[in-house]
Amino acid sequence: MFFSQPGSADGLVILDSLGFDRIAKEKAAEIASLGWSAWELRPRTNSPAGIASAFYALFGPSPSSMLPFNALVHALSACVVMSILRKFFSALPAALGALVFVLNPASLEWVAQIHRDGVFILGNLLFILGVLGLFENSRAEIPLEPWYCIKLLLAPIIGTLLVWMARPYWVQIMLLSSLLVSIPFALSIRIRKGFHGRRLIAAVMLGVLISVQFCLARYHTPFEPADVALQSAISEEGTSRGATLRGGTSGESTSQEVAREGHPYFWRQSSWLPGAIEERFFRMAIARRAAMTQGGNTLVDTDRRFNSAGEIVCYIPRALQLGLFSPLPELWGGQASTPAMTLARKVMGPITIGLYVCLLGLVLGVYQLRRNISVWMMLGLCFIGILLFALAYPNIGTLMRYRYGFYMLLISFGVAFWTNFLLHSSRAESPQQSRT
Repeated sequence: MFFSQPGSADGLVILDSLGFDRIAKEKAAEIASLGWSAWELRPRTNSPAGIASAFYALFGPSPSSMLPFNALVHALSACVVMSILRKFFSALPAALGALVFVLNPASLEWVAQIHRDGVFILGNLLFILGVLGLFENSRAEIPLEPWYCIKLLLAPIIGTLLVWMARPYWVQIMLLSSLLVSIPFALSIRIRKGFHGRRLIAAVMLGVLISVQFCLARYHTPFEPADVALQSAISEEGTSRGATLRGGTSGESTSQEVAREGHPYFWRQSSWLPGAIEERFFRMAIARRAAMTQGGNTLVDTDRRFNSAGEIVCYIPRALQLGLFSPLPELWGGQASTPAMTLARKVMGPITIGLYVCLLGLVLGVYQLRRNISVWMMLGLCFIGILLFALAYPNIGTLMRYRYGFYMLLISFGVAFWTNFLLHSSRAESPQQSRT
């Protein structure tokens, strides 16, 4: 093994993968002795271990048995990226954009290892593809075929289920995204003077999607670490201000706080936010502090601990900078947490510069297609994912994994734009050369 580390085995170099592998082997042994009734999708709340245990039980307890599944998931994600890009570009630019998505070396963390990122990325991309399809078909006038309606609805629902399987908390963000998408959808219906044909069907399908997401987010999301932190903070202070944070209607002054200053979950209540929204900001702050405790050599802005919603809002420009342009030059070298990651840093500089060129293509492409509402919807959905992860995870290595689906879709769009630009330029030059 080139990048060995304590506890590594069978080609696994990612610490999370080692944990998933251990749980999967234990579960596979249970399946061998008790039968398939012992199988769980999320043993110890870890879906990668549940999926791996099924492969271990069928083909033997080796991570290599997961490689075909991981490769298939990643390839399907690239196909979805191409389908999204085909809404804006011809086949060749879309194919090259999808190729950049699938060949990014960073994807080896979940293609060659055991991780939840591949399923999470595929789920989010299917959701984006489905939402764009629903919106675009609501604007056409010809009737929809029933089977086509089912296909339109299946993509975002399957995407939601995959995300729920990988990271259940993110279904809440997908629900918020669907509600935001319904705004331009409603405006489009109003401009076109009411429901008719496709618009009525698309509205029903969007309502079904929101209902599914609401049920998953409301009834089937297990407690997150933030819930435990919230209960700790409330019991520590023991005031009705804590009830306000949980969505109550306490009228106490805003000078009261959820916990004493210096307490690890200290939070300054805002007077301008409803309690339910305040709680989401608080959970984001707790997720950020938890990420800081996990260490790593790519932590940034560790002094920004977020003690109020206002601090989070003020940090948004910096979060966008990190989300869009990380890793910044100071992380293009030096020692990482593992030998594999140290090697990755050495090639990160040239790759990142190339990604910056692709981001420039994204800007030019969005400007060129600025009258296409679907472009703005795709951009908005990707920005929501990138921004929220940048706010909650100050570890750049973790951020790069979490943002991959959203970020690389934008990069692929930039690649498709540059390809399309070069194709049109060459075609424009050809007639001139033939005349000469």
